[in-house]
Parts: sequence; C-alpha cells; structure tokens
Amino acid sequence: MVILIWLVVCVIFYLVQKILGDSGHALELFALLTALALFFINKLSRKEKK
Repeated sequence: MVILIWLVVCVIFYLVQKILGDSGHALELFALLTALALFFINKLSRKEKK
C-alpha cells in the first residue's frame, strides 16, 4: 500500500511540474490532487476490507 501511495504522489508531482512548471499555483494544485488521491485510495482500501 505504501508503494502505491508513493507511486501516485510521484506521478502527480511529475504531471503538475510538467504542466505548470514554476507557476505559483503548482504547489497548491499538487496538494489538492494529492489529498484527493489519498482520500480515494483510503476509500478503496476500506471497501476491500469489508
């Protein structure tokens, strides 16, 4: 599970840097997308346990 989270965060970071570069909003978008991805990973992992 940790490897999946690490991989998702790295991919999101790469995409945000590629699209926005040194824009001031890159960090905000990265934080938002990472939070959403972690939320959905958590939701999916809890669904599998039930």
